[in-house]
Amino acid sequence: MAKTKYGHLIKQLTFREGTMGKANAREMAFMAGDDLAGFNLNFILGVYNQTGDWAPGRGAHTHSFDECLIFFGYDDDDLGYLGSDMELSLGKELEKHHFSVPTVVVARGGMPHCPLITMKVHKPFGHFHLALSPNYTAAPVKPEGKTDGAKYAHLVKKLKVKEGPGGANAKQVLSMSGEELEGLALNFSIGLHRETGQWYPGKGAQVHPYDRCLIFFGHDTSDLSYLGAELTIDIGEEHEKHTFNVPTVVSLPRGLPHFPIVCNKVDRPYGVVQVGLGPKDETRWID
Repeated sequence: MAKTKYGHLIKQLTFREGTMGKANAREMAFMAGDDLAGFNLNFILGVYNQTGDWAPGRGAHTHSFDECLIFFGYDDDDLGYLGSDMELSLGKELEKHHFSVPTVVVARGGMPHCPLITMKVHKPFGHFHLALSPNYTAAPVKPEGKTDGAKYAHLVKKLKVKEGPGGANAKQVLSMSGEELEGLALNFSIGLHRETGQWYPGKGAQVHPYDRCLIFFGHDTSDLSYLGAELTIDIGEEHEKHTFNVPTVVSLPRGLPHFPIVCNKVDRPYGVVQVGLGPKDETRWID
């Protein structure tokens, strides 16, 4: 294989059987900062299809870093469909919150969260955690006290479906920025893509003032290693082209030009998570 300047920024997602069993991930991929160009980020992407406690007997835990827990569906036509009924406890008081639509839960560093329980499964569904640290660590928390039942409700946020640009770009989008995420230095979007062509016809490359990841994943919940599409991305001022047809993460250090992205082939709708390590989406287009 020919040597490339930016090839190290493109990593295939390697999925494995979930280690916790039962209600936890049936299949999942984990990427840490070392996999992501040294970014202050780690993430998990998985598929879930069983009811019960995700970590039986473990109770609540905290992290020293900020984290978002994102629950989404794999439906080929509607990002607004989650496919499960969930219960998540927040705070040392284990205040219970329920949801059955795509949702993000914000857990700032030191905020206790879990147990996390899948009450019902209507269709296999997905979960991302986006953690603002190159490594994942957790510490247990002893339950203590009670609340009025709504002390932490502001941390549980419904993800509303927005119309995307269409064409080869997203048909539908779920997105949030830092001001909606309790002031985190994070913005993200999840897009549903289903057509071939260039994402932004007639436009060149773009740059961002923060580190950024593009996570391409498939909708086949029986095999997450299947993307269902082939894409080409240009990286750098040289417009170095990279083509892939498997679930992939592209890490883009701040200031590095990237795009166009072209979808060459689609056999099944696929998803793209765009993660920016800044409080809001800031894009500058260049020739």
